[in-house]
Amino acid sequence: MQNRFLGIADTVYRAAPAQSRLVGRRLARACVTLLAAFPIVDYTLRQFVHPLGSIWDKIVLLLLALVALNRVMCGHRPQVFAWSKYAGWYIAYLVALLFMGLGSPGTSFDGFRADMYDMLFGLVLPFVVEPEDAPFFLYVAAALAMLIGLDGLLQYVLAVPIPPGWVDVGEHVRTRVFSVLKSPNELGAYMEMMAPLIIGMGLAEKHRVRKVVFLVGGLICLITLLLTYTRGAWLGLGVGVVLVALAFERRLLAVVVVLGVVGFFLPPIHHRIMDLFSQVYYIKSSQGGRLVRWQQAFDQLAGSPLFGAGLGRYGGAVASDKGLSIYSDNYYAKVLGESGLVGLVLFFALHVRIVGEVVQKVVRRAAGAHRPIALGGLVGVIALLVHNVVENVFEYPANCLNYFLMVGLLLLWSRTFDGQEENHG
Repeated sequence: MQNRFLGIADTVYRAAPAQSRLVGRRLARACVTLLAAFPIVDYTLRQFVHPLGSIWDKIVLLLLALVALNRVMCGHRPQVFAWSKYAGWYIAYLVALLFMGLGSPGTSFDGFRADMYDMLFGLVLPFVVEPEDAPFFLYVAAALAMLIGLDGLLQYVLAVPIPPGWVDVGEHVRTRVFSVLKSPNELGAYMEMMAPLIIGMGLAEKHRVRKVVFLVGGLICLITLLLTYTRGAWLGLGVGVVLVALAFERRLLAVVVVLGVVGFFLPPIHHRIMDLFSQVYYIKSSQGGRLVRWQQAFDQLAGSPLFGAGLGRYGGAVASDKGLSIYSDNYYAKVLGESGLVGLVLFFALHVRIVGEVVQKVVRRAAGAHRPIALGGLVGVIALLVHNVVENVFEYPANCLNYFLMVGLLLLWSRTFDGQEENHG
């Protein structure tokens, strides 16, 4: 009897991995699909199912972690991203700062969570997404971005009312679009990352109808980006396109020139750009704007140049909510002020490695129809990192999560270029 029971148990055990992997894959696909549609899912749940709206992404992360754990226990050993090691160093440093700040545990923990939470979604991706599934999620994200872009365009047509603080003194604009995101700045950051990827998909597409849909959708996203009147997003996308053009595709420079000339001579856009060079803007920035906020980041280092003021104590949402600091309007200044020179070096190393890995694994290995998508993805990654120089883009959950999600999906997708997944390591 005992031997029979052991035999049955052994049979169940051997059958379990295949069964659990199948179930895990379906669950993972559902969870990652929700993440790819994050702005709309988050807006809908927060508007209509408020209790769930504040925790749904935590539930998704927990489910993905359980799927990943199940697969690892069943012997699945996917190759992790090269940037994961750098993320590990940065998170380890944040843990050390967390313990250093136990005099104010609530502030330190909130700051710790804000700095590393969205990164976890990217780190878990290799364990829950098969490389051949990555294109599906990229297309879901593109479809939702096009829908959001169309919604922004409709907001402009309808002249949706906006708070007076969204417009500079003396400036006259029809409206600044924001769609389902919290602000024009957040929508601008989202569009600057997704628009070049969508256009790349359109250029790569062979099917005539889908090609038109993606190209028109990408154009709508670009127009919506302009209608956010977010100068940081314009700057990020412009720098991203120029850098990628110089490094990989010189023909893109002609597109930059055409868009720059057209945009510059549109009166509202011309005014937004030229306002940066006015004496009034400089005075405002020096008294309470970006210049004085960036200076405050260095003031935070006076007591501890290497380790900063402590997690959650400067430059971001946590510090602002607790009355400790206003927003730095520069995410790198925020990192410098709260985690010091060590934190800034580790943070830079992480994102330099991300860009390097996207270039090495995706762009340099992409050929034929893959290449426009790879270049579009790289433009979006660089654009968001440049935008962080003039705004706390990574303080926006939709954009920070989308950054790590798109990076992870692009890297996983690149593993299919040779017709087979890369060797596991």
